[in-house]
Amino acid sequence: MTLQTRIDRLRTGTAKVGCLFNPMGGQARKHEPAIRQALSEIPGIFVCEAIDAIAFKSAIDQLLRMKIDLLVIVAGDGTTHAILGHLFAALAPAKWPVLMVIPGGTTNMTSLDLGMRGKPEQILRRLRDFLLQPMEPRLVQRSVLRIEQAGMGAIYGMFFAVGLVARGVKFSRSPVKQIGITGGIFTFLIMLRSLAGMILGRHQSEWAPVTMAMAQTDGRIYQGTYLFALVSALDCLLLNIRPYWGKEPAPLHVTLVDQHRKRLWRSIWPLISGGGEVLQEKDGYYSHNTHSLTLQMDDEYIVDGELYRSASANKPLRITATNPVTFLVLGGAVTTMAHTKVTSTEQLPIRLLSEVAWESNKETSPDLVPVVDSLIMRFGESLDAIILYGSCLHSAISLDEGIVDLYVIVDSYHKAYSVRYLANLNAWLAPNVFYIEVPHQGRTLRAKYAVISTHDFRRGAQHWFHPYIWARFAQPSRLLYCRDDAVREHIYASLAHSVVTFLKSGAAALEAGIFDVEEIWTRCLMLTYAAELRAERETRARHLAQTNLGAFTRLTEVATPMLRGILEKQDNGKYRCLTDPATQRRTLWRWRLRRWQGRILSILRLSKATLTFNNSVEYAAWKIERHTGVRVEITPMLRRHPILWGLKVAWRLLRRGVLR
Repeated sequence: MTLQTRIDRLRTGTAKVGCLFNPMGGQARKHEPAIRQALSEIPGIFVCEAIDAIAFKSAIDQLLRMKIDLLVIVAGDGTTHAILGHLFAALAPAKWPVLMVIPGGTTNMTSLDLGMRGKPEQILRRLRDFLLQPMEPRLVQRSVLRIEQAGMGAIYGMFFAVGLVARGVKFSRSPVKQIGITGGIFTFLIMLRSLAGMILGRHQSEWAPVTMAMAQTDGRIYQGTYLFALVSALDCLLLNIRPYWGKEPAPLHVTLVDQHRKRLWRSIWPLISGGGEVLQEKDGYYSHNTHSLTLQMDDEYIVDGELYRSASANKPLRITATNPVTFLVLGGAVTTMAHTKVTSTEQLPIRLLSEVAWESNKETSPDLVPVVDSLIMRFGESLDAIILYGSCLHSAISLDEGIVDLYVIVDSYHKAYSVRYLANLNAWLAPNVFYIEVPHQGRTLRAKYAVISTHDFRRGAQHWFHPYIWARFAQPSRLLYCRDDAVREHIYASLAHSVVTFLKSGAAALEAGIFDVEEIWTRCLMLTYAAELRAERETRARHLAQTNLGAFTRLTEVATPMLRGILEKQDNGKYRCLTDPATQRRTLWRWRLRRWQGRILSILRLSKATLTFNNSVEYAAWKIERHTGVRVEITPMLRRHPILWGLKVAWRLLRRGVLR
């Protein structure tokens, strides 16, 4: 039976489904009753339970004999690793069933990278709905690592690491795991220990770097002592970390950090946030994509959390990429039959994309042209797009009186700046904020513009916990400049995701009941204002909702298909909020966390703005007075020490309730 035949059966609802469930996985133990209930609701599914390697193989063999079309794996990375190894040993990949990996373990990098987000029972219910009402399946393809060494059988997995990362995973086998910590907290402990090893630089065996030689197919050779080396077929790792930045079109991501690296403190945030493009090889940071490589070392390594040891330093480890394996994905960010995970527009309603495109292309003042031209000259080839947002869109203030708010989207921080520290600041905490004045026909046009990469803009709109990006761009904006149609599609998708994220995060905090669009957006906006050190009065949110009511009404309607279980449209044009008390409590708790996070981020961004924003003190005082009527006196001390003295001023304003 061919892969296409199995896909056709998924499409028509005639697929035969089998499931391997590991009830001892970290998440599976927590949700076992709910998982069993959800499995019982899937018609015709055949479930095998297994808790060790021998049982995994027996269960997979049994399911393969049944000629299943879809293999559902409810387990973590270790179990998935064992299943992949047995499948490669048992069958040619062309004869495999389609795979679906549901996060049921202590660590679940593979499933989360594929876009399988949510509790295991929730994903299983999505699978039930998909099988009962078939539609075009969303499929993702990923290559798998094949690790071979003379004298050992081939090992298959999605993630390989040596050095401090392997030591961290070995630490996870300690009593820490036995006390029942799982999920994000467990992952955070492993990452924290690895970071501690980087910072402390100790040489005891449990903190030791790795001595090795690596050769890639493109001729690159690395030899020396490294803090760690990673090879992965996944785009994101633990906690959505993306520690590689190679540009080559190849399936394996490779990153090494030299033991004698430079500027360690500056490098940590770019390494874990996906902004590693600002790091350089001369400082000890290497990242490339490749199809295969060889390693020579005498040390331990991990594959998908399982610990191995090189048989001999004289026998090289060879790591290659297999042909892509096909996975079914229900929910989350996916791509269709392609390796690279991008923001997919297919999962977004066409009407939502059309609406944000229509709003983005509305006419703007011709006075903006000189400002846009100046920014195009300033950023050159690094510029992807320029977006207008903020008060100039929905107020009668002329460009002579106000300051235009713009976002400058670039493809690379490193290319956007001639000085390195600005690129590092932008990668560390996006965006950087600048001020520009442009003389035009005897007048001075003023603009405040924030610089952010296309990658960070996309992540901010869809995945950031804090609403800094998605709260701003859920509201109408204008696309003033765009490099090409491909960038335009990415911008539209990010704007649409901002609307969805805004409504999902905000509406779930409302009590159950019937609300009109104005009330929904007003209360959601008030939540986002409270998550930052904003100077806006409480009436600002309602004024904004009333001014943009037509746009907000259309956006809410076309986003409704993405809000199932949260908002339900009524015949009178209002919406029923479906939030139950438990969900509302959890959501409000997340908003409390956002408020604390927002205060910290706001202080950091304001401090950073003193390095990038000309006349930043005057601007902040003007902004506060404009929105609150409270005048802030600019003293010589405040001007000389804007960060330290500014914190004192901010504290006074917080106590008076001017800032929240």
